[in-house]
Amino acid sequence: MKPPGIIVTSLVVTIGYAGLFAARPLPPMAPVVERYSLPDQVAALNEETIRRYLYGYAPVAATARELERDSELPGGAALLDTKAREYGFASYADWLNVNNTIMVTYHWATHPQPKLEVEKAIAEVPTRVNLSDAEKSELINGLKAGLVRVENARPTAENLAVVERHLRSLKPFYNQWAKPQ
Repeated sequence: MKPPGIIVTSLVVTIGYAGLFAARPLPPMAPVVERYSLPDQVAALNEETIRRYLYGYAPVAATARELERDSELPGGAALLDTKAREYGFASYADWLNVNNTIMVTYHWATHPQPKLEVEKAIAEVPTRVNLSDAEKSELINGLKAGLVRVENARPTAENLAVVERHLRSLKPFYNQWAKPQ
């Protein structure tokens, strides 16, 4: 049996170490990830996929940023695919689909009634004095078309349940994905 002082010291060091990582800012979103983009193919999410995504996000995004800064690097796509495979994804495109599936699902979990949000935005368009009638009409049509796309992207109940269990962990990633440019 260990003396109580060693146990207490171990706990304090462990909590301090965890606090150090919790206080670090998250890396910025990889620039190749478009905000509010829908996945090309919706990924089936589970606990393992979320865990791999959370662990692999920083290294995959760092590789993407490095390749964007130095576009002269040979084999950039292969390098991204290799980095994504290190975290259990078939390719960088697979990682991107998982990213977009998670973000869209997170949005649905935190904004379950997009129709009400769009109706509210449409109701505010006529009050914009800086827009012409044609621009107002175009904006309203764009909002309606966007709503159709969002409603068609409704996640499965299984994906929604998995993401809802990880809302706290995924929130910083979502905030980067949804942040205005």
